[in-house]
Amino acid sequence: MKLFVFNDLIPNPISNQEINVALKNTVIEYKILKEKYPDNIDGIISCAQLSSITLNPNLTLADALELIDNKEIKDYSYSIFTKHPIENFFDIEFVLAEGKDHTISLDDTKRDAFFIKIASNENGILFSLNLHTDLAKDILIVNCSDSTNFSIDNLYGIEPNTATIEKVIKKEEISKLGNLDKLKKILNNATTSKKFDNAFNKTSKEIQDLIIENFETVINYKTKGFNIPKTLLKDVTHKSDTIKELKMRDPIAKRLYFDEIDGAYYLASLENKPLKDRQTKEQSLHIKNAVSILKELKK
Repeated sequence: MKLFVFNDLIPNPISNQEINVALKNTVIEYKILKEKYPDNIDGIISCAQLSSITLNPNLTLADALELIDNKEIKDYSYSIFTKHPIENFFDIEFVLAEGKDHTISLDDTKRDAFFIKIASNENGILFSLNLHTDLAKDILIVNCSDSTNFSIDNLYGIEPNTATIEKVIKKEEISKLGNLDKLKKILNNATTSKKFDNAFNKTSKEIQDLIIENFETVINYKTKGFNIPKTLLKDVTHKSDTIKELKMRDPIAKRLYFDEIDGAYYLASLENKPLKDRQTKEQSLHIKNAVSILKELKK
């Protein structure tokens, strides 16, 4: 479960209007993530009561929420800014016991980053306002008095940044799944046959991990527009029926037969690579059987 922590570091001077636009934008992007991952995100923690958090001399966080001009977004904002103070949710004593100072540079001025350090310790994500280039970053770097530093993921209210934070949340979500569910998730909730599921579950974790790794490599090649080596992926289309073969070599030679249409994956079967003396006939049979399975999966 990911918790966001409100980042109250604000450049000075800054107007009420600028704060409210930035606050509204980050709330909207947070809402997008929450709707996609309702079970993985659980609100925004603030270090204190909203009325005690000063954003500029004339505006508290409570005031800023009240001034949001869209009623739906305002109501939603009140529903997510309910977790405070921070010590009710995170362990602050551990950071205090370290006895180190933590700072972040904002407009060439070092600002206290105690609460950001707490959020980082708890694997949280910052909820920042896009009011300065130093805050408009996917990852913020915090310096420690012992000359070390650490980083923390940062949501700040624009679509490309939200896409980056989504990858962070999705990666954590996937890491908690079993290998079969993990594979399906990586492949956009792939459709699989019972034959494939049974074969995958019976194979060793080492082979399962390799299959996942090879598919991740294929996706990475496609994303970057690179040609995929035939030693990894081969088109074995049978007559007019498209089908692909993912290759695994070590420790056991395996072949995974599947198809992909506009990002939708269909996994038909997982087979041992035939021995050389019967490779042509047996592999041809594997492909024909996989084609039949794919036709059923696509119905």
